[in-house]
Amino acid sequence: MSNIIKVHTTPKTSLSYNIIVGYDVINLWNKYIPDLSIHRQIVIITDTTVYDLYTKTFIDGLVKAGYKVLTIKIKPGEKSKTHKVKEDVENQMLEHGCDHHTLCVAFGGGVVGDLAGFVSATYMRGIEYIQIPTTLLAMVDSSIGGKVAINTKYGKNLIGAFWQPVAVVVDFNYLHSLPKIHKINGLIEIIKICLTLDKKSFSYIDECLNEMLTNDDTLKNTTNTRQEFIIKQAIKLKAKIIQKDTQETNLRMILNFGHTVGHAIEKVSKYKILHGYAVGLGILVEAKISHLMGLLSKDDYITIVSIFKRLNIEINQLKKYNKEDLIAAMFGDKKNYNGRIRCVLLKRIGEVVKINDMVAIDVDTKYIDTALSIYLRP
Repeated sequence: MSNIIKVHTTPKTSLSYNIIVGYDVINLWNKYIPDLSIHRQIVIITDTTVYDLYTKTFIDGLVKAGYKVLTIKIKPGEKSKTHKVKEDVENQMLEHGCDHHTLCVAFGGGVVGDLAGFVSATYMRGIEYIQIPTTLLAMVDSSIGGKVAINTKYGKNLIGAFWQPVAVVVDFNYLHSLPKIHKINGLIEIIKICLTLDKKSFSYIDECLNEMLTNDDTLKNTTNTRQEFIIKQAIKLKAKIIQKDTQETNLRMILNFGHTVGHAIEKVSKYKILHGYAVGLGILVEAKISHLMGLLSKDDYITIVSIFKRLNIEINQLKKYNKEDLIAAMFGDKKNYNGRIRCVLLKRIGEVVKINDMVAIDVDTKYIDTALSIYLRP
């Protein structure tokens, strides 16, 4: 006769944390960094570009307040999200005596946030960390929700964890120096969130998209106000989903719309394409699949194609890739089950398809093949 001993656990890190949004909020670090009695030592993980542009005043303030600060710089780009770079970061932390009470600050874009978050999840079996995103993409996507990971030769974000930050600091000042290409990179993720969750917000973006992309100084104040509104809206929509499904068992997969194909594009391109642009192309393919399967209306599909065309993202840009390579890469996606490719598909703008209440749907490869065949070489 056997005995069953049940163990009830709670997450080590609280699932409740503040997302601080606004101008100059980075300078209010005493409101989101615990005092010296909790974290005397702070490790800041950033990339070389962000370090040169943004970190000096922040670091100087911490040092002046009495914190012991270690700054670790990595090279910008997806190629830094590797086992090797993670090991190098951890070795530097060990060498400088970082312990279980060290606070980690991820200061940069999505690559920095993913890497620093994963280091935090595993260093000394878990230390607290704060996200300070400096790109629009990171502000609305990777900094929120605690999905942290590195890439491998087999695919993107396949090795990682769920490790929630203790705070996220979104400072709009970093958007002023953001090149247009990176603004579009982030807007694509905002559009994705609205396409899957909120038709009204999607319509708002559709209405003011051209204005948000302009450099016309006479429209600057209005554009900034609209941009700030839609960023806050995207953050609220994502936070609402995360609270319902922290571990991405089902509902949170809504946020993966466009990512099954998008991650495949990134892998096949050897990560030469920016994440948002890859997801944008992925959205076009997965919207086409939705239409081919009779789930999404022609009018909604055309509307989606139209908004991405205004961002200079069109599905014929996939011509440079091989169809079979993309499909093979899709078979490595994390959402797949029992060897079948799963995608998040659209029912209409603002709502995804659910089958038996599941949002990641098995997709017959014939639909994927058809959606890709129109534009790709065989």
